[in-house]
Amino acid sequence: MKIYVCTDLEGISGVVNFDQSGRDGKGVEYERARRLLTNEINTVVDACKEAGVEKIVVNDGHGSGYNFIIEELHPEGEYIIGGNRKRSFEGMDDDSDGVIFLGYHAMAGTENGILDHTQSSRSWYNYQINGISMGEVGQHAVLAGHKKIPVILVTGDTAVCKEAKELLPDVETVAVKEGYSRTCARIIPPLKTQAMIREGVKKSLGRIKTMRPYEIEFPARIRIEFQATDIADSYERNDWTRINGTTVEKIIGRPQSGQVLKIY
Repeated sequence: MKIYVCTDLEGISGVVNFDQSGRDGKGVEYERARRLLTNEINTVVDACKEAGVEKIVVNDGHGSGYNFIIEELHPEGEYIIGGNRKRSFEGMDDDSDGVIFLGYHAMAGTENGILDHTQSSRSWYNYQINGISMGEVGQHAVLAGHKKIPVILVTGDTAVCKEAKELLPDVETVAVKEGYSRTCARIIPPLKTQAMIREGVKKSLGRIKTMRPYEIEFPARIRIEFQATDIADSYERNDWTRINGTTVEKIIGRPQSGQVLKIY
């Protein structure tokens, strides 16, 4: 069995502000968050190995793509790090059996979603595919589903777990904190959340054969609403159709064999 793990940072246990995410500078709090992230990654890899998974590939999906503390990574995993990527899921084998989203956050505009945003916390506001609003959980489920690979587990705050369940009813979720605002949460200590994540991995692997990929219909209508007009200007210059001052749209067909699905 092969499992692909895509990580983010905002949904890791104990992360509640942008200082920790590294958005506004890579200070002491960001370094602490990196350690929390690395510990949760190691928990996932260890749980997968205990369940008999032969290959686990973990993608550093946050920001620069260089957030893992590489000297402390579990030796049984394989890791994708760095920027300038040609596709969202670098290193994913087409015959992977399932995808785990570790440390994800809710879509932009989610009340009490910790550090809620979609793609950019400074410029994006609303994203839709075929009329369905979604955040990064949905976007990445679409990309995995295009390869016929199901999302089996999502971890993060209660808001993103609810979002994941509404889009992917069969997915397992592990809520590691509950938001009281965008930057305040009731957290669960990391040692306990690691145990919860370990159990979530094992449960999801036990049900993997019942989980279906999330697939969209083509041609697909993609619409993005931004927070300001200048971002929409740049998309319009790149062949997106302008809907209004802050919104653009594009119709995409099903990619041909070998082509990469581009949804943003």
